[in-house]
This record gives sequence, structure tokens and C-alpha cells, in this order.
Amino acid sequence: MKVGKLLAMILTVSMVVPVCACKPKDESESESSSKETVKVTTKESTATVSTSASREIEPTTEPTTPSEVKDESEEPLVVYGYVKDFKKSISSYFPDTQIDYVFIEPKDYFTALSEALQNGEKKPDVFMMDKDHLQDYSNGNKTLGIEEVGISPDELSDQFEYTYKASVGAGGAIKALSYDLAPSAVIYNRALAKTYLGSAEPSEISAKVADWDSILELARSVNLNTEGTIKLVADRQQIHSIFWAAHTSSWVKDKKIAVGSDFDKYFLIQESLHAESLTGEKTVGSEEWTQYINAGQAVLFFGSLKTAADVIGYVPGHKEDIKEETRSTETSADGTTETTEEIPETGWSIVPAPTATYDGGTWLMVAHTCDKKATAGQFLRTLTMDKTVMTDLAVKGYFVNSRSIMAQCAADPNFACDFLGGQNPFAILVPEAEKIQIADDPDVNRCAENEIRKLLSAYLAQDIETFAEVKEQFIVGMEELLGLA
Repeated sequence: MKVGKLLAMILTVSMVVPVCACKPKDESESESSSKETVKVTTKESTATVSTSASREIEPTTEPTTPSEVKDESEEPLVVYGYVKDFKKSISSYFPDTQIDYVFIEPKDYFTALSEALQNGEKKPDVFMMDKDHLQDYSNGNKTLGIEEVGISPDELSDQFEYTYKASVGAGGAIKALSYDLAPSAVIYNRALAKTYLGSAEPSEISAKVADWDSILELARSVNLNTEGTIKLVADRQQIHSIFWAAHTSSWVKDKKIAVGSDFDKYFLIQESLHAESLTGEKTVGSEEWTQYINAGQAVLFFGSLKTAADVIGYVPGHKEDIKEETRSTETSADGTTETTEEIPETGWSIVPAPTATYDGGTWLMVAHTCDKKATAGQFLRTLTMDKTVMTDLAVKGYFVNSRSIMAQCAADPNFACDFLGGQNPFAILVPEAEKIQIADDPDVNRCAENEIRKLLSAYLAQDIETFAEVKEQFIVGMEELLGLA
């Protein structure tokens, strides 16, 4: 990866950090739970906040009547997180703020966080949040809306819309801001794609995986041509989240459950994949699933760059070893010989998935007990809005929450990566992030998806005999859960 003039092409302000194209290794999986404190000179800070709790999700240009938000404590800002190297960012980006960073192992994080918020001696002021728990904490009473810490929705115009819409609580307030995004794509094995899909070129593969009918036919073709030894995908589970990301309308219309054609289509696809043994039937994210992909038994998987790092060892700027050339000699009818040389396809590439979605990300939330609201607000603002900070993070490999910065990264050839066959991954992922939508009612949507999972398992196990019964049970079950019956 070229890095010579990387920063200049992203941002015009000067930087005081070294230019680096590789994201630092996250040590959170290898180190035990610990508490890290960054303490330097304290600066008293203040900010402003709207006096009325706005239910608007999208930034507006309407005038606000601000009131003052102040720190009520001189103690350090306490930040809970599950990323070990986050303390380095705190030291670099907040040199004049006293911060206690409490690192907790990911496997223990949510138990420890819940206990700390409830009755811990050292309650967090700010804490990290992942995709899976975001809605629970957004709807609960343990977190503050961004306006309560001096941040107006007007300030979010350069952020990717889905990131703050995903954190809207039951009362309409935005409860979290994301600093590290994870939009998804199709990530495919170039060698397997060339052999079994007919091409390794992204432009051609993109057309082949553009919709679910095409993906189903590809799965059948790969299975047939390899006699079942290689599958298009290792599991059916990832298809669930990708497929239902396209369902953004309400499941409830006129106080009745609305079941559209996508419900029928989803069950048809899943039934076909299962009945015809078209996937590896592995548990997504498991060690077995990862080994299956790395052993070359699955042509592709769905995921973000973070998923690619975990599964296939993706590293920004990685250089592939030069492969030995394959030579072949052919003799024509007139007796002349011709030698051809071919370099085997290696590595991976990415193309858009049938539906734009995300498989992770890291949000920052403010605890309801926070007594340093001004500092907490500035903490969120710096990591999700400060151009200098976000540019530094982008150069290190983060997908930051700035539409303008990421658009420039997408257009910058310096981000081309040999690991991905020379592709600039941001050129694929930025347009996808712009298209991601959040369901009208995330709680109802999540409830519906859980019901669909349970019914699908029962249907494939033949505990439910007909699809008509599946649909009937879904409607009845949802009506009961939502109190519509």
C-alpha cells in the first residue's frame, strides 16, 4: 500500500502523528481484565444542550435554545471498554483530560457493565457498546441522550445515518454515537471463484451475487461441480441477517401483522439450501466455521473488514508473496510449440452483498449517573466528529464515522490492498454504508426476526408440516407478543 501523501489527500490540516496504513493489533483477546488510567492536567469544560428533548432523528437546521451543561465533579472521566488498545487513543487524542479507562475482557464485559451501572463502586461515565446490545441499552433508563451531554442532532450531518438511527431509544432520543463502523460485503476466495464461478474479477462476481435467486443458483452449481466437497457458503445463518436487513417497513399495519412476499421468499431459499445440502451447515463464527473457510471449502462469506481480519487474517496494506508461474507447452498441428505462462489466482476480494448492512461496530454511550456531562459530551464529539482524530484513525485502518473522510479514502489509490487483489475496500464499503437502513421499529423488527428463526428451525426439522402453518403461527405469535390479539 502506498502511503506517501495519504494524509494530504484526506484532510488539509496538518497532522502530528506518523503515517501508518495498518491498524494496530487489538490485544483484547489475549490480556486479562485490567484498569488503565490516563491522568494529565485537568481542563474544566462546558457545552450546550437543547432545552427540549427532540424526537427528531435526522439533523435539522431548526434553531435551538441552548442551556449550559457543566461537569459536576472534578474526578477523572471513567470510561469502560472491551478494546485493550483504546487506552492509546485516549492518551493521544485527550492529552489534557483526566480519564480512567477500565478495560474488561469481551467475554466478561456486559456482565461487569451491568453490575457497575447498577451498584458498582466505580460507575462508568462513558462506556463502549456493540451492535447486539445497542438497542437494549438505548431503550433502557441507564443511558443519556446525546442532547443531555451538549450534542445536538444538527451536528451529525457528516455521520453515516444508520449509526445514530440504530441507537434511537423508545423516547426518540439518540442514545449513542459510533466511532468505529463495520459495513458488510461479500468476501470471496479468488482462486475458488475463478474455478467454480468462472471468474475472479470483482465486476463479474458482483453481478453473480447481486440477488438471492442468483446466489441460490450459484450454490447449486458449486455443489454439483464439486460433488459436494466445496460449498458456496459455510452456513445458512449469515443469510438470515443479510436478507432481513432489506426489511425496513413495519411488520404492523392497521393493528395487524403484515406478512409480505419476502417472508415466502426467505423460507423458500432456506428450505432449498437445507434440503439440497448446499451449505457447510457450520455455526457462524465458530472455530469449525473459520477452519472450513480457510481450508478452501467455502467460496465466500459475508462480513466487514473486522470479520475478515478475524476469519482470514486480513491486514490493511498486506503484501502477497510472489507466486511461482505455471508453465505449459502446447504443440500445434503444424509442429510449432507455444509456451504459456499463468500466475495462479490467490487471495481474496470483496463485492457488495445483495443488501447493504453491517455486522458490528463500536458505539459510545453516556451513563445516566454521569456527573461529568460536559467532558463526556466532548469525549463523544472528539471521537466521532473531530476531523483530525478521525483522519488519523482512518489511516490506521478504522472505518470512521465521517462520510466525507471515508469518501476521500474510497477515492484514494493509496488504500489499495494486495490482500484484496489490489482493491481499495473502502471503494466498495462506503457506498454500502450510505445505503444501510434501519427498520421503522427496531424492537418489533428484532422480535419478528427471532420468531422467524424459531419457526424456520421447527419447519426444517419437520416439527411444522406445511409452510401455511408456519405463516399462521408467525402471525398469531407476533400478535400475542405485541398485544394485538
